[in-house]
Formats: sequence, structure tokens, C-alpha cells
Amino acid sequence: MTTPKGEATKARILEAATDLLVTENDINLDDVMRVTRTSKGQVFHYFPGGKEQLRRAAAERHLARLSQADEPVTLRTWDDWEAWTGLILRRHAQQTLDDACEVAALAGRALDVDKVSRELAGRMYEQWSTELCDQFRTMQGDGLLRADAPLDDLASAVLAAFQGGAVLDKATGSHEHLARALRQALVLMRTYAA
Repeated sequence: MTTPKGEATKARILEAATDLLVTENDINLDDVMRVTRTSKGQVFHYFPGGKEQLRRAAAERHLARLSQADEPVTLRTWDDWEAWTGLILRRHAQQTLDDACEVAALAGRALDVDKVSRELAGRMYEQWSTELCDQFRTMQGDGLLRADAPLDDLASAVLAAFQGGAVLDKATGSHEHLARALRQALVLMRTYAA
């Protein structure tokens, strides 16, 4: 049985590994130990499988953080979508200052050599797509989107704009690609306004 102090140490190790996975796209046990002020024995006590077990747990934690970050959002009106876009761009700008973009890092999980990490990323994308489609379905039911609006296509377009724009910004050091991509996704969505 793990003590509360042990649980706190394990959580600290996992959060540090997750942060490194987001900023560096990989983890180094020496960096994890330095950041958390833990020993190799402690790391292996909580993650007996070593780097690979910690890396997989960090990938899962990364996806959980992404999921939790966007959970409370309700996108039922055009104003909601505009506000959400502003929120995403502000959050992205702040993360970019820290050289960390959770969404851009997700692309790394999608290309991971570890099949389990890739599958986790795929499930995250599918979950986002389903949630976006549900938001569109609600807007359609409220009479804001036409009955012929291709909800799955719109969800994929928003998701691709969000992910692709974040990756381009990370690669180029810009803030503009994500903003442009999300603006164009909104333009596309509005072509189906009722």
C-alpha cells in the first residue's frame, strides 16, 4: 500500500515526465529526477518498467490533461464558437511562451513508435471529433445549422484546423497559423448556418 507521501511523489514524477513529453517530445530519466528531486530508486519504485512505463503513463496523463482542459466548453451558439476560438488562441499563446503546446505535442503521440501511445492519441482524436459533432448536432437541433450540414465533416475540419494550426505554429514559432486555421474553420461552419 502506498502512503499519501508516496502517492504525492509518484504524481510529481508523472507530472514532470508529462511536462517533458510535451516540451521535448520524449523523457529523460535524469531530467525527471532533477526536476522532481527524486532518486533513480524512487522512479523505479513507482515505475518498475523504467522509462518505457513512465513514458506510457506520461502519454496517458498528457491526453487526460488535454481532455480535462476542454471539458467544460459548451458550443451551442456562434458567439460560443467565437469565444472558444479566442480562449484557444490565448491559451496557445501562453503555452507558446513556455515553449509548450499540449495540442502540438499530441501530434507526437500520433506518430509515436509505441503502438499503445498511438492508439491513445487516436482515441483522443476520436473523442474530440465525437464531442464536436455532438455540439454541431445541438446547434442543428436549435436551428442554427441547416439540416444538410455535414456534421462529421465539420467536426473533422475543426479538429484538423486546431491540430494542424498548433503544429505549424510550434514548428515556425508563429502564432498566426492556428488563428488563421480556426478562423477559416468558422467561415466553413457558417456556410451551413440556417
